[in-house]
Amino acid sequence: MPLVQGYVRKMSHTGISPVSYFWESATYNEADKKDLKVIESTSTSSVNTWIGKKITLATNDEIRCLHCGKKTKKSFSQGYCFTCFTTLAENDLCILRPETCHFHKGTCREPDWGKTNCFKKHTVYFANSSGLKVGITKENPVSNRWVDQGAKFGIPILEVESRRDAGILEHFLSQFLPDKTTWQKMVAGDPPDLDLVREANKFLNHLEKNEFFSPLESKSKLNWNRLDLSGGVTEIKYPIETYPTKIKSLKLTKDTAITDTLVGIKGQYLLFQSGVINIRSLSGLWIEVST
Repeated sequence: MPLVQGYVRKMSHTGISPVSYFWESATYNEADKKDLKVIESTSTSSVNTWIGKKITLATNDEIRCLHCGKKTKKSFSQGYCFTCFTTLAENDLCILRPETCHFHKGTCREPDWGKTNCFKKHTVYFANSSGLKVGITKENPVSNRWVDQGAKFGIPILEVESRRDAGILEHFLSQFLPDKTTWQKMVAGDPPDLDLVREANKFLNHLEKNEFFSPLESKSKLNWNRLDLSGGVTEIKYPIETYPTKIKSLKLTKDTAITDTLVGIKGQYLLFQSGVINIRSLSGLWIEVST
């Protein structure tokens, strides 16, 4: 009996002690040829209840674009067809490198989308996932972002009025510490202990002393607020029985199903005894999960 089946989305989640994960997938109305974006149904299932069980992930290799719903032979930017990848603002280079935002130049792919998503308060934070890292998010609470990247600890340090300003600050801080998570270390176990408050104060003090701290912008042109760190560090607990015995990425294809005991969930990764798989990277792919 299949537990779930459909075109998968990234896992949703609630809570942080521990995190509760939910499998999200969609099916489409094949009879409606005029509007392929019509979703016939969506399904949600608790992934935490699968832990400790031997489950099978299988696929027929079909992919539907997350945005338009059309079938695509290849997924771009984790779940989009080539047209949506090259035309949507949410897939522009500035999403990966927000300091390169070009809205002010009048060249945004979708100005209305940009106004809604990029011109709202963003938080610059420090997190400990595979080690100390800096990041930015518009999510509220900020812990939603930390969970998605598998961070064990996190603390907000700055607040700004736009994604571009957050990106400029992140770009400056990334000269001194990573802005990426090493997934192999993240899924291998808990990160090393770090004093995030001390690290945050150290870099904030350095930030405030620099008159020109980015090749793109001077501090005087940015409107940012240093946040009160007295609230302390947030700790996140993941539903993990044990960590994998092998740290390798498992491949899921039509000819290669995955059957193994699920031992935990961290970030967007399912942790099996023999390896891990990043569900977000499979967004749009048809997957059936069964016991």
